[in-house]
This record gives sequence, structure tokens and C-alpha cells, in this order.
Amino acid sequence: MALPPVEGALFRRNYVREPVPLPDSARARQRLYMFFMDFLTQQQQHDFAVAVMRQLGLEYEWGGSSYYHHQFWKKAEIADVLSGVTMVLRGAKSNGKMEQALDTARRIIAEEGLHYRIDDAFGVHYLVDEEFARVSEAALAGLGQPRFAAASHALDEALSHLDPGRQSGKALIRGVFEAIESAFLVVVNQPSVNRLNAQTIDAHLKPILMARHASYGEAKDKVDRAMELFKAWVHSAHPFRHGAPLDQIHEAPIDLAIMSATQGIGLLRYIVATP
Repeated sequence: MALPPVEGALFRRNYVREPVPLPDSARARQRLYMFFMDFLTQQQQHDFAVAVMRQLGLEYEWGGSSYYHHQFWKKAEIADVLSGVTMVLRGAKSNGKMEQALDTARRIIAEEGLHYRIDDAFGVHYLVDEEFARVSEAALAGLGQPRFAAASHALDEALSHLDPGRQSGKALIRGVFEAIESAFLVVVNQPSVNRLNAQTIDAHLKPILMARHASYGEAKDKVDRAMELFKAWVHSAHPFRHGAPLDQIHEAPIDLAIMSATQGIGLLRYIVATP
């Protein structure tokens, strides 16, 4: 469930969120440019441009009397921009602004919904890993049709719980479950069906998949095995599906939650590909 609105916060922070997670963002780049301007001295900014050319092998635009820093932050590849964040933080440490700069950089990445984290030594990493980021992005893209809007929102919310500031394995699994259940109900299109379980999988999804794979040899065996995997995943995720008086009892270790979410997102992509 989304966090409640924060009194006095900007409307965008309370109610407008980009699909999570994002690999890049024009808004984040603009804010990181201002972060660069705020935390480095003029000499450090000059040195930054030289370091980018030396360490990253990029051309850095020169305006005749100064470097065009905004061109780097707005146009460089995201990998170079994220490397630039580390370089700025190193500079901020040398002039005594490390804590404020690190808090600011982390806040920008979190508020703009980027799928990265910054460690205490200023390195930038994927929230999980590159493969998980790619799978998540592909799943969100597959949910782009209007009929999957609820599923897309649920997955968006689920992935937001990877953020270190609100990390919850239980919420991650629960959100992925809700996304899959929503997509499943859309695909089977049965008004009398309102939940995802082993019975509804067998009764309503399996026939759709049998028709979809009818041209393949041993289609029934292939679909049966796929559906057994699906039902096993539903069974494993179900304990995290509901709340409890003592939430900590049902909290999932984050590594277990990521494993479950990875499997679930793969199943979600398979379901939404079904006509």
C-alpha cells in the first residue's frame, strides 16, 4: 500500500510517481545538475570536467571561457551521469559537505524513482542487479495496455519497496502477487472469477494456454508443467498476501523476496503475452 500523503510536502512527491523502477529521468538529470552546482566550488567544477575527460573518455563541451556543465548532466549516457554522481560526492567530501551531499543525491534518486542506490563509499549500484532491472522494465512495458493499468500500478508499488528508505520483502511479494492476480483476471475475463488460486488457474487459464500452444508437440504436457510452476509460486507467495496484527511475523527476508519477485515477474510477463 502506498505511504500516506506527507503534510507540507510537494504535490508531486505525494501523488505523482514515475513507473518504478526507471533507468533514466530528465527530471533527475536536472536535479543532479543543480546538485553538482550546489556542492562543488567553481574550481572543483572545472576539475570535474577535466576528470570526466580523463576517467570516462568523454568530450566535455567548452564555451570559450568555461565548460558547459549542463550539457554533461543532460546529454551524457546515464552510466556516465551516475559515475559523475560518485565524482561529485568525492569532491563534496573534500570540502566538508559530504553528509549533506550524500543525503541530497540519495533523495533525488529515490524521489525520481530511479532503480539505483548509493553506498556509503559513494558508489552507485542497481537496487538489486542489472538482470532484475531489465526483467522489471520489460514487465512494466508489457503492462502498457490500458486494460492492465491496475496490474501496472500494483507492480509499480511493489518495486518501490526495494528502495532502502521503505524496503519491505513482504510488500514486494504482496505487490507482485496483486499485479499477477489483476493481470490474470483481465486475461481470463470471467465475471464470476475474483481471485487467483490453483482452481481458477486450472479452470480458466490452462484452456487459454492450451489453445495458444496447440501447434506445439506435447502441448498438454508443456502447459501442465508451466501451470504447476505457477500454482507453486502462488502457494509460496500467499502467506505474504494479507496483513496481520504482528506484521513482523510475516516480513520476508529481502533475498527471499527478490527471488520470489523475480519468478513472479517472469510469470506475469507470460500471462500478459496471452491474447
